[in-house]
Amino acid sequence: MAKFKFKLEAVEKVKHLNEQKALEEMSRCQRVYQEKLADKRDLLERKQTAFDHKNEILSKESNVNVIQLQEAYITGLKLKIIKADQAIVRARRFLDQAMRGYIKCRKERMMVDRLKEKALEEFKVEQSRLAQKQLDDLMTMRARLTQGPLEESEEDVA
Repeated sequence: MAKFKFKLEAVEKVKHLNEQKALEEMSRCQRVYQEKLADKRDLLERKQTAFDHKNEILSKESNVNVIQLQEAYITGLKLKIIKADQAIVRARRFLDQAMRGYIKCRKERMMVDRLKEKALEEFKVEQSRLAQKQLDDLMTMRARLTQGPLEESEEDVA
């Protein structure tokens, strides 16, 4: 029996590699996005700590310069939080783009898989048809052998 050979096997390999690369890119973008979110959470925690420290300084009636320095630090943190928000938006855009690329690659690979399945089904049908033909030929030959040699009159009719 013949072995199935997919004509588009090279295309299938390329599509699979493209899908893997797109998946790796998407996971890299996901990791960057998660890091940006973690950075923002860290900044928010630092800002809350700075507010608490400022309130503590105010309750002690400290020097005005210390209070201004703490205010400047809090203002700097607010600016960093705004930049972190912008970085999160950019990272999310890259993640969405990478996800769309992965989905596109996956659809292309699935299309090739469907073509392969269809070709395999056609191959199986063809193999079944050939096997049936061989069986019919074998039965015909067996029937002729059991009937014996044809006589001259039968040969003219056949």
